[in-house]
Amino acid sequence: MSVINKNPVTLDYNDLVNDVNLIDKISEAYGYDGLGILTVCNIPSLSESRLKLLPLAKKFADLNDDIKNKYVHEESSYSFGWSHGKEKLQGKPDISKGSYYANPQYDRPIDDEKIIKSHSPFVHPNIWPTNDLPELENAFKELGQLIVSVGILVAKQCDAYVKSQCSTYKDMKLTEIIESSKCCKARLLHYFPQKEETNENNNDEMSFSSWCGWHNDHGSITGLVSAIYMDENGEIVNNNDPDAGLYIRSRKSELVKVAIPSDHIAFQIGETAQVHSGGILQATPHAVRGSKVPNISRETFAVFMEPMWMEPMNTPEGISPDAAQTQSAAENLPKGVPPLASRWDDHQTFGDFTNRTLDSYY
Repeated sequence: MSVINKNPVTLDYNDLVNDVNLIDKISEAYGYDGLGILTVCNIPSLSESRLKLLPLAKKFADLNDDIKNKYVHEESSYSFGWSHGKEKLQGKPDISKGSYYANPQYDRPIDDEKIIKSHSPFVHPNIWPTNDLPELENAFKELGQLIVSVGILVAKQCDAYVKSQCSTYKDMKLTEIIESSKCCKARLLHYFPQKEETNENNNDEMSFSSWCGWHNDHGSITGLVSAIYMDENGEIVNNNDPDAGLYIRSRKSELVKVAIPSDHIAFQIGETAQVHSGGILQATPHAVRGSKVPNISRETFAVFMEPMWMEPMNTPEGISPDAAQTQSAAENLPKGVPPLASRWDDHQTFGDFTNRTLDSYY
């Protein structure tokens, strides 16, 4: 399968702050024929915050296992603290990456112990490696909160675009979800290096899942920064494998490689926003292809902005649930990505939808 290199739609942070009408760009990025991703440039303090946090992914992953295991939290289904090998990729434990999960906004979003126990993957208190990597907490929160603040500005533009296409869409729905939710989750990722150089040149779409398999984000909107690559000594190096990185499968069945500039934040639409917009906003499957260069790791950070677990998962009034994902869109999904209709119905809550989605993938 041939690969197309494309630059995503880019918005200027200053335009977002000044409420410039950008709905044409939102349509280009997130509409049916879009890639489901855009980037935002000229964000104050982004570069400093990014370089403060990302190297800590490798630093934590390089700690002894007995130290890392102190921060594994099975009770939340490994949704807080350190997780490695708990998820599955194509039916096998995924040991290619390790993740540190936390809520970047609230250390303890809810005080009710019964709710914490019954909805632990959403609202368990954060777990920080204060004694073993004390600098992680502040760097994690700083970058996470910056991404959320820009995500709110992008959401306002999304709301304006959807409202222009659907009169029954609730005003500012996506914005209100991000601003009011206490369930935002961020993930600091370390992709472990290969020990030997490979000469793999297979362009079959399933070969692109060596670091992160094909999937749709199931939340509302995901913010992520450009990855860094590091050698064994913890030095930042260039990515010398042009095939490594983020890939998207378009609804035209194109395999598209997307580059995120180092001074931009990228935002990808998730399936929850797709449902809430009645299919006007569209999520796209994506995967990360690993580097063939040995002893090079990849570090990145993603923030999943999503509703509280009790949020209804329904389309706008008068919009058929079938509009949330058309049959032709479902037929173009990569192997291993379950169609939306197999996991969602309009009587669910976001918590129900999350459980069905995780069961389908893992």
